[in-house]
Amino acid sequence: MKTLIADSELEDELQELYILSTHWISDINFIEDETRFLKNVIDKYLAPILKDDQLAKAKDFNKTLVQLETGIPMLKTKISDFLHFINPMINESNKEIGVNLLEKFTSLETEMKSLFESVKKIKKSLFSFTEEIMKTEKCSIFLNQF
Repeated sequence: MKTLIADSELEDELQELYILSTHWISDINFIEDETRFLKNVIDKYLAPILKDDQLAKAKDFNKTLVQLETGIPMLKTKISDFLHFINPMINESNKEIGVNLLEKFTSLETEMKSLFESVKKIKKSLFSFTEEIMKTEKCSIFLNQF
């Protein structure tokens, strides 16, 4: 399929895809910061006060965060490759546009949404876990006073 960019709306749409894709890089950087923060919460603040069963759960959180971090470089590479793929279509009006452009964009968009959902889910679980520990510690401090 060969479609030439002669339409200003199409050019605008391509530029919008490019801009969205470049924002994904900063979104991923934010996610990397989030995972580092969450790992620090576990390692520096929770681990020293946890009991055995709680420590196992904290290790599970840490393991999940490491798994998320492991996939990030590959996703960054995919986004960078996509930006290189789309760049000529924006800069050269005679470049061919195929269906694979939308397929690649949709695939990356799905991966980004999945990554954000995973971080959101683990963050919520970790904060609930932390809240339970704080309540338990508060109760035991209160009981030890009497």
